[in-house]
Parts: sequence; C-alpha cells; structure tokens
Amino acid sequence: AEQLFAYKKKLVSKHFASYLTRAVGEIIKDGGGPESFPRLPGSHLRLSNPPLEFVKSVLVVLELDGDVRHEVQILKKSLLAQVGVQEYSSATKWSNPCASFVLPDVFCLECNESRDVDLCVLPSSDEEREHDWECYECGNPYDREDIERRLIDALHKKCTRYQIQDLRCTKTEKVATRAMTKLSECSAPLKLDIPRRELLSQVYTLRNLAKYYDLEWLLESANSVLRNFSH
Repeated sequence: AEQLFAYKKKLVSKHFASYLTRAVGEIIKDGGGPESFPRLPGSHLRLSNPPLEFVKSVLVVLELDGDVRHEVQILKKSLLAQVGVQEYSSATKWSNPCASFVLPDVFCLECNESRDVDLCVLPSSDEEREHDWECYECGNPYDREDIERRLIDALHKKCTRYQIQDLRCTKTEKVATRAMTKLSECSAPLKLDIPRRELLSQVYTLRNLAKYYDLEWLLESANSVLRNFSH
C-alpha cells in the first residue's frame, strides 16, 4: 500500500506535471478562442479560453484521488499560473460543459429494447451516422420523428407546469394563498417552485438539440417559447 501511495505521488508530481506543462504550452502556442470549441447538442457554456478549460478538466479528474491531494494542489497552482489565471479566481471553477436531457423509455423498432437515453450525448463517432440516435443493443437508429414529437410534448408540458406553478413563501415554504401580491402572509417575498432560469435552460438545451439534429418542428417550437419570454 505504501509503495502504491508513493508511486501515485511521483506519477502526479513528476510525470503528469511534465506532460501537462508541455501540453498546456502547446495549446497556448496554437492560440484560439471561442471558435475552438465545437457546438455540440449539449453545449451550454460560453467557453473562450482553451488552455484554461483543458487545465480545469484534467484537474477535476485528478482531484478525485484524495491520496495525491497535496501534489494536485501544487500542480494546479503551477498550471493556472502558466495560463495566467489566479488560483482562487471564479474562472477556475469547473462546470460540466455538456448539458443533459434524458428521454425515458425510448423504444427500438428493430430489437424491441427500451431504455432511457440522454439525447445530449453524441451517439456515434461514425460521421455518416453522427446525426442519428442509435440503439445501444443493436446499433440501429431510433425513430427520429417519434423522438421529435416526444420532445415537443415535453416542451409544452414544461411550459404548462411553469405557467400554473405555485408561489411559495421564502420564509415558511408554504404555498401562497393570496392572489395579486408579491408578499406572503408573513410579509416575506414569494418565490417560484420552478425558477425562470431553470425553464429557459431546458428550452435552450432543446433548441440546441433541434439545431444539431435538424428537427425543424422542435426548433420552431423552442424559438417560439424563447420569443415569448423575451417580451
């Protein structure tokens, strides 16, 4: 156990540090900005700094191992200094660059397999079929029209739930019973069960899916919702 512990520490402080320093230097040398990041179905962040995003993505994995916490902290400080970002800046916080939209019980017409599918995950590395969702069991594409219909139905249901949701007291968490007021019975502000930001985030994800997979009906529906929210 001690030998493994020492090996992991050496691996991070020597091998990983040397390799990552060179890799970051090459990324900085290549330059690039927002255009360097591909627009994928789950893209939802405004990324602009390739070296920084590379460093953050590597470090968030290395930080999972508590045995090398000290070595990773030293490596983190070094790499962030290399890209010109302060260690405790808010820009160093990692966020998952891929949104998620799970459609339950997607049915395959070929093998009759049914499973939940995260539509934001790219289904295939095959360029000819990368714009199709494929069955995990048999590899045949799912019914695109059925998926689009279900997504539009999900969009409408989300909008309906947002429109008819309750207002809640921020202090007591009780549902507001008085209409046309901004305060609860105890004079505390009211809040939404489903925040506006949460709904819009899901609508933007659906619009990205529509653009990437050429789902015109879904795209029109998502754009219509976003236009209504902009007024």
